[in-house]
Formats: sequence, structure tokens, C-alpha cells
Amino acid sequence: MSESNARTGMRLRHLAAEEIRVLLARRRMSAAELARQTGIRQQALSRRMTGETAFDLDDLERIADVLGVTVADLLPTAQTTNTLR
Repeated sequence: MSESNARTGMRLRHLAAEEIRVLLARRRMSAAELARQTGIRQQALSRRMTGETAFDLDDLERIADVLGVTVADLLPTAQTTNTLR
């Protein structure tokens, strides 16, 4: 993977985490509650929410189910990613 792709990947994980934080705030739900409802360990979720570790698709699917959205809703749009380039 090229350096620019690695940087974009980091940005995408941060954008997904930001979208999840926004959805949590709208639902007045804590990250600890999200961890409990998804079965994701709180420490693992915390690392993903800070961008230290990338989300995997299974995690995104469980998070989307709990938040009542689609996995696509957790990802940045093409318009958002175009501004990263």
C-alpha cells in the first residue's frame, strides 16, 4: 500500500469513528453502552473510536445494528472522501 493510501485509510477510520460518535450523541448513548450491546470489549471499541485500530466489517455490522442504521451510514460518502485527496 502506498503512503498516500495508508494516510487515506487512517482518515477513513477516523471519519467512521466520528460518524459513530455523532450517532451515539444523537441517541444519548455512551460508548460503554455501545460496547455492551454489541459484545465488543470496551477497550477494543475505545481503540477503534480513537483511530488507533481500524474497524473491521463485523464490528461495523454489529454497531450499525445497535444504532439502527446501515453499515453504509457509518462510512464517509464519496463527497467526503474526495475532499481528502
